[in-house]
Amino acid sequence: MPTVVVPDRLTSHVAAGHPWLYADAVPAVSGARTGDLVTLLGQGRRPIGQALFDADSPIALRVLTTRRGEAAGPELWRQRVEQALALRRGTLDLRSTDAFRLLHGEGDRLPGVVVDHYAGFLVLKLDTPAWLPHLGDLRDTLMEVMRPSGIYFKGISGEREAAAPHTLAGDEPPEHIPVREHGMRLLVDIRRGQKTGLFLDQRENRAVVRQVARGRRVLNLFSYTGGFSLAAALGGATHVTSVDLAKGAVEGARQNFIANDLDPAAHGFVAADAFDHLAACAASKQQFDLVIVDPPSFAPRKSALRAAEAAYTKLNAAAIRQVVPGGLVACASCSSHVPMDMFLKILRESARVARRALRILEIRQEPADHPTPLHFPEGRYLKFVLAVAE
Repeated sequence: MPTVVVPDRLTSHVAAGHPWLYADAVPAVSGARTGDLVTLLGQGRRPIGQALFDADSPIALRVLTTRRGEAAGPELWRQRVEQALALRRGTLDLRSTDAFRLLHGEGDRLPGVVVDHYAGFLVLKLDTPAWLPHLGDLRDTLMEVMRPSGIYFKGISGEREAAAPHTLAGDEPPEHIPVREHGMRLLVDIRRGQKTGLFLDQRENRAVVRQVARGRRVLNLFSYTGGFSLAAALGGATHVTSVDLAKGAVEGARQNFIANDLDPAAHGFVAADAFDHLAACAASKQQFDLVIVDPPSFAPRKSALRAAEAAYTKLNAAAIRQVVPGGLVACASCSSHVPMDMFLKILRESARVARRALRILEIRQEPADHPTPLHFPEGRYLKFVLAVAE
């Protein structure tokens, strides 16, 4: 197995649980190719762990284990999957929910591997091609431990050409997989849908929206296939307007209403830009009792942070203006480059621009099936704030 000497300043960083070593911070790994397992050496060339090597990524090494007696390979993959499943069974109510994240990469100590569970089907996505040489072992482990109906490989983040999406094992998934989320029915398109088909990290936040929606007129911006919209309608909202730029997503939202025996004709489904729709609402003086703002990441990279801050401020200010006095606004961000303190600062500025005071009711982050190592702040990406707009 190739080796690399970890600089002294980073050995405590690795021992504390940070799963990444950057290419510009460690010596070149001689003789290693992408996908090779590498032994990490500390002071006196003492082994301190094992990692997965990626020759083409800024993240050169993803740490797999720092424990004595553990060795990277199929047996460790099995242990990680079994431990992850036990954690989900111990923290989630799987009696009313069959859509959850089984493996959350770094948080489940398989950095770069994401596996989502949808009613017996598994969807696997990789953050690095370094896992491709181990894909067969991962597949076999998942089949043995989970016994799914099938495993669908969604590919590699960043749309590298290394591996096209395809069924890895078992049955071909149906066009739409019907799942249950706290009893709510959702149709999931794992092939064409965003991420692995559904934004599972917002599951518990959708439950919060369902809890507070009774008797309210609701506007859901960036609605995708209507998860928040459906939660609001099932929670007793009098009318829900779902807005998304993608016509296919809007149609998906309509179908999810039908799947839950809700008449879509009693609600609004709009294919439009969220900023444009908010401007139209302002022009017509249309306000809502609850506005949900869950946009895609405006800061996919650190260099985009300043522009993202301005965009988040403009969007949330426009949304806050369209809330009736005493109504609710639910604001979210999924950018890891925007930490929670910055997001709250953005909301303060949005409220100032809108000339509306906000009182925070809840601040929420990733749910239990999206665990994050304490020493890995890069993994804490989700922000969700529920507030009263005075």
